[in-house]
This record gives sequence, C-alpha cells and structure tokens, in this order.
Amino acid sequence: MHGVCVCLGYDGTDFHGWQSQPGLRTVQGMLEEAIDEMGIEHSPVRGCSRTDAGVHALGQLASFAVEIEVPREGWVSGLNARLPKDIVVHDAQPCYRRYNPRFHAAHKRYRYLVRCGRQRDPMMRKQVWQLGPKGARRDVENRSDRVEDYLDIEAMQAAAKQFLGTHDFRAFRQSGDQREIVVREMYEVKVLPAWNGRADLLAIEVIGNSFMKNMVRIMAGTLVEVGRGRFVPDDIPGMLREDSDRADAGQTAPPQGLTLIEIELARFDGPGDAFDRATAGEPPRRS
Repeated sequence: MHGVCVCLGYDGTDFHGWQSQPGLRTVQGMLEEAIDEMGIEHSPVRGCSRTDAGVHALGQLASFAVEIEVPREGWVSGLNARLPKDIVVHDAQPCYRRYNPRFHAAHKRYRYLVRCGRQRDPMMRKQVWQLGPKGARRDVENRSDRVEDYLDIEAMQAAAKQFLGTHDFRAFRQSGDQREIVVREMYEVKVLPAWNGRADLLAIEVIGNSFMKNMVRIMAGTLVEVGRGRFVPDDIPGMLREDSDRADAGQTAPPQGLTLIEIELARFDGPGDAFDRATAGEPPRRS
C-alpha cells in the first residue's frame, strides 16, 4: 500500500460537513467517490479537520492509502476531473500509508467574515454573516455601511486578547460535544475591520493548536456580542473558567462565514516536503 496526502479546498455551502454520513453529501464522501472512479482500491480518507455543514476550506489536508503508486500530477488532475465543482485538489504528496494529519497538526488557522450594511449583499450570502441595523450597537444613530457603525471594534479587539494563551474552552463548544479534554491554546485572535479594503467587512482570525465542535463559531459569535454591547471584554475570562458552561458564552455564529484557511503540520511522514501555505492560493494577509 502507498500513502497519499492531499491539500484541498471547498465551498461548504451544499455539504453536510466533512465527515461521511449515509445518504448525505459530504466532502469526505465526494473525495472517496472520486478515488473510486479512478479505479483505485483505497482506505477511508482521513481528514485533518472535521468542518461543520456549511463551513468552507482553503487548505484542508487529508490522507489515505492506495494499492498502486500514482504521481503527484496524476492525483491532482485525476481527482479534479472527477470531483464536483465545489471541491478542488490543490496538491498531493506521498506519505507513510498510515499517516494521519489530524494527529500532527501544529496549528490551524480559521477566518470568520462578518459583513455590516443597511441592505444585504446577495453576492456574499454564502461567505459572510450579514449584520443589519437590528443586529448593531445602539449608540450610533446615522449608519453608513462601515463596520464601526455597527460594532464596537475597540471592545472586540480588547476581548479578543483575552482568548490568547492556554484556557479551558468548555463554554465554547457545542453542547453535545462531551470530550473530556477541553483545554486549548490560542496563538492569535485578531479582529480586523475593513478586511481586504472593504469598509463593510470585518474578519476574525483565529490560530490555535486544536478546536472543538463549533468552537470558532462560538468565539466569533461572542466577539460580535461584545461589539453589540451585550458583553464587555472583561466578561471573557469568566467564560474560560473550569466551572463555566455553554450558556455563559455568546451565540454560535452562522456557518457560512467560517473558512479553514490553513493547517501547519508539526510532522509530515513522507519523502516530500510538507505543504506550503501557497498551495491553497491564500492571498496575503491584510490588517
């Protein structure tokens, strides 16, 4: 058996998440079907991050074992010819046949996008959480389509700093997630207004060593609640205590605003180099 690790991106709008589920359209399921159509026996595909339904990815990693050796170009062209238009394989690397990138991720970077405006933007409905006047801060009377007129950016940035470091994130996971280890380390949490040069866009960037189900979406929802004035920055430490629960944190932000940007591997078991950030076509960061 030969191991393969692929880097892929997808628009998560029409998927029921990453993980295969009987009778449902999933990213893992579509990737396995594409390998089947190539006529190659393979193991189940092992994803590095189990993104939720509606969540997007630019740099997802997945590995699997196959019975025959195929060159990198063969995997990229062969899979892309058989995958639906909302999935693309950026690159492929040979790896150890049992290699699972999920257990070797040094950190993952997510971006959550919020759009603020008096009217919705139909062209961005699948990529952002759209906030109108009803969901805005109350201390601004005359609003333009600028994020500062809808959210208190300084308060959100102060709150974001409270997440940095190692904390108990039990209040920031889906209520049905009952895993015992709930401590996570956040390396970077930033609130970036005027994202990509657009005054109506705000990005929340999160880099951490690991995440629980819905964790980034709850962090984003909580930061937006700070921006609206429901919470203040000093409320965040209380949400990160061992005796906190899901009800202590803010709402779960909608899935369409979230994108898995990249995964940095601590170890790559293969003859080739680990995937480069440029593989996923990620544009330069802008502050």
